Amino acid sequence: MQKTDRRTFVKAGLAVGALGVVESTGLGRALGAATKPDIVAVKGADAFAGTALALAALGGIERFVGKGSRVGLLVNAPPHWQLEGSHTRAEVALAVAKLCLDAGAKEVVTLPPLAPRLWTGALAGKHATVVKSIKECSGKTVETKIPKGIALKSGKARPELLDVDVLVNIPIAKHHVGTLFSGNLKNMMGGLDHETNAFFHSGSGKGGYEDVDFLSQCIADLNTLRKPSLCVVDATVVLGSNGPAGPGDLLRLLKVVAGADPVAVDAYCVTLHGRKPSDVVMLAKAAAASIGRADLGKLAVKEIAL
Repeated sequence: MQKTDRRTFVKAGLAVGALGVVESTGLGRALGAATKPDIVAVKGADAFAGTALALAALGGIERFVGKGSRVGLLVNAPPHWQLEGSHTRAEVALAVAKLCLDAGAKEVVTLPPLAPRLWTGALAGKHATVVKSIKECSGKTVETKIPKGIALKSGKARPELLDVDVLVNIPIAKHHVGTLFSGNLKNMMGGLDHETNAFFHSGSGKGGYEDVDFLSQCIADLNTLRKPSLCVVDATVVLGSNGPAGPGDLLRLLKVVAGADPVAVDAYCVTLHGRKPSDVVMLAKAAAASIGRADLGKLAVKEIAL
């Protein structure tokens, strides 16, 4: 695991203003060419700048978003609650949206539809043009087969989940009473309708969160449908207990974690909760389905202090 502090960046001539946005040109290419990390974790109080720096260190947003592309942002920001630690911070989602538009994305659409209050506050006001450019998905769902599914053979999915050129998964790394952890893999449920998601919890006949194996298999099956191009995880202030809705104990991790492999990024984020990736059945099933790798010892992780 490679650690890089801020002084190192200054010495290398790649200094970043602590409150500024990291432009993905130049810095992203230089860092990407030099290190090519699988996972980047940036720690700091400024989640907006941290998100931008994480993507720059990963190789730049242009590595994932081409000019003229249609980008879907799968954000964990349900409108039913706004308890701290239960949903993705606006700063993280807004930074990703801005970088995508700066890279020349034709359209940035969120799915599921987000609570309007997510885009409030001074930062949203500062980037009002970006907020105005962000579109919401239609809200429609279509019956979709899952050819590689074991427990989940089909479901109703939002068309945008499959139609966008680039899918960016933007979950929060929080506790979950069923799967122990909720991150990239679990967040893909945001691309389905309520009825299909209910099947994850009741399809085995046990109901609720009792059948962890079945729930975990359904989540793995869903993730065979489409793999995100990029994963950007809010691990700033997260629920450490009583997730996904809370209220619960809060972990002030102050990190933004990014990578292209949803299983690997989730495996890293699980360790931030003081657990091992092997503790989470969902990760093992996703790895077995060839969605990604959970063996952190074989992955290049770059940790940066903002």
